[in-house]
Amino acid sequence: MSKHRIVFFDSGDTLLRPIGTGWWPKPRTTELITDAGLPAPDEARLHAALAAGEPFLARRQVMPSIDEELATYVGFYKVVLARLFEEFPAGLPHALAEAAVFEMDQEPFEDTVPALERLASSDVRMGVISNAGPSLELRHRDLGLRRYFDPFVISAVVRCKKPGRRIYQHALETAGLAPEDVVFVDDLVENVETATDLGMTCYVIDRDGAARAAHDLPSIVDLAELVDVIGP
Repeated sequence: MSKHRIVFFDSGDTLLRPIGTGWWPKPRTTELITDAGLPAPDEARLHAALAAGEPFLARRQVMPSIDEELATYVGFYKVVLARLFEEFPAGLPHALAEAAVFEMDQEPFEDTVPALERLASSDVRMGVISNAGPSLELRHRDLGLRRYFDPFVISAVVRCKKPGRRIYQHALETAGLAPEDVVFVDDLVENVETATDLGMTCYVIDRDGAARAAHDLPSIVDLAELVDVIGP
């Protein structure tokens, strides 16, 4: 069997999960709203307001720097707050944006660190390909995970996103590798399909145990079994 030379991971829902019940709202959203002297919105109204802001974010997927990501979230939260309140303090959108960009809102799955440690101890090279803003790299640094990955490819920074082909091609060029050198792991089938079409060996992380296909993995610890087919 031919040797692979790197494992590329997706981040969200593959290596990291949201703190709380979901990716939105961010953990301190209600706290920051009430600290500003406004009533706490009920869950349904808050989710409806966040949904109203989604088109604003969708139109601003290129954010090469933290400052640009922060400015994007300020605009997003202005839309959200306008749906919730007739008036709100001028500084509140910025406070919510700072929390979204700088505060910890993710945590590793139980298997993440053991799997990364096991792969790293076997001198397996690893990288990240994620649809995210530049603050994702801050999350990985704060969690002590950034040291495992080179390259670390973020869609908003490189101006292309999965499942489009260009982000994978960018990762390959940055790593100096060919598709056949790569094992790729993601939680979304459509992202894996593109990588497979390019010639990568791919796995869908399958944490619910549904085993939809032969290449589904219930845990990334199972990647340790690939160590014997991954070489320098």
